[in-house]
Amino acid sequence: MNDFRVIYHEPICPGCGSFDIDSAEVATGDGLAETAHICRCCGAAWPLACVCDWTATANVPDGSSAPDSLTRR
Repeated sequence: MNDFRVIYHEPICPGCGSFDIDSAEVATGDGLAETAHICRCCGAAWPLACVCDWTATANVPDGSSAPDSLTRR
């Protein structure tokens, strides 16, 4: 059995860092639509959330200097 989780994306523009964000239904180009955050400053759009396999793990190459924990920047 697969377990899934929903990861919500913060309403902060990844392009310009603006907090002036709206949400709307956006066509994905393949006949579907999804709710997306839309930056009112630069027009960038990104999904409101994504679904991930709960059991998924990150692959870290041998000898990697991956951090032990994530740090918010």
